[in-house]
Amino acid sequence: MVEARSRFGGRIFSPTEKIKQNHYDMGPAWFWPGQPRIARLLQEFGIPYFDQASRGNLVFEDPSGKVRRDLDMATMEGAHRVEGSLARLIDALLSRLPKEKLQLSSPVQHIEMGEDEIQVTTEGTVPTISAKQVLLCIPPRLAEHRITFLPDLPQSTKQQMRSCPTWMATHAKFIAVYETPFWREMGLSADAISHKGPMMELHDASPQSEAVNEGYGAIFGFLGVPAEARKGQDAIIIEACKQQLINLFGERAASPIEVFYKDWSMAPYTATKDDANGPKSHPHYHTISISEGEWQNRLFFAATETAPQFGGFLEGALEAVDNIIRKI
Repeated sequence: MVEARSRFGGRIFSPTEKIKQNHYDMGPAWFWPGQPRIARLLQEFGIPYFDQASRGNLVFEDPSGKVRRDLDMATMEGAHRVEGSLARLIDALLSRLPKEKLQLSSPVQHIEMGEDEIQVTTEGTVPTISAKQVLLCIPPRLAEHRITFLPDLPQSTKQQMRSCPTWMATHAKFIAVYETPFWREMGLSADAISHKGPMMELHDASPQSEAVNEGYGAIFGFLGVPAEARKGQDAIIIEACKQQLINLFGERAASPIEVFYKDWSMAPYTATKDDANGPKSHPHYHTISISEGEWQNRLFFAATETAPQFGGFLEGALEAVDNIIRKI
């Protein structure tokens, strides 16, 4: 298994806060009832999960910055979060794979069909890998943009790859960590909707469930600032997010222990230039398969963007692989 990044996990990225070493999900953070594969996988590894905090009022900010805190509603009630972050799942999966087969910092450059084997050329310490079949678990658009294939892929396949929007590729996420989830004492859930920004949608990202009244608290938000406007503006955006939290949750939000910011549109192994104006809600994804030529039954696409039912979700990544395993 080769990974372009210097860490495993791809869009699952859970950096560690310095003091108590809690992890915070900067990529996907939720899964939902009715998504059986991810639930089974967590159960298999003995990794617990808890319900997204939803008790308390939602905060609403209008375009002028006026705030109200009396809305009895929860936007993500029923969603689940993994205890200790999704990094635990990545670590558990890696523990079952032979270390000598794992390569980091190895972007794939070229995939060539040989007479008996496929040759995969990477930028890593093992520059050439031989395989009978290749599974691409990266966004199809990214694969079409970064990897050359010999012989070339069918035009119909390349068009499907180019037109497939990469989920999360336009998103940016901000998290502020606090000594306690103080908003719960205020009767708030940390859910917020803002028509001013820079964050447009906010939620509780505390490392423990709302049933636990001690330990750090955290709030995260999705940025509403367009990807092009965010370029080179990290410091300004972080400061604006901190100020917005004060406006939404009061002066107790003024002193976070630590903040995290991740702009996925700037991640070269996630986004391409074609993703600059990607979808804000989950599109209808579909399988990308090769039905003609030499690559048929030799090259497979297994990113979440190729899952017809749960495309764009964690469950979709597992669904895509399941579909290929059944086909093979």
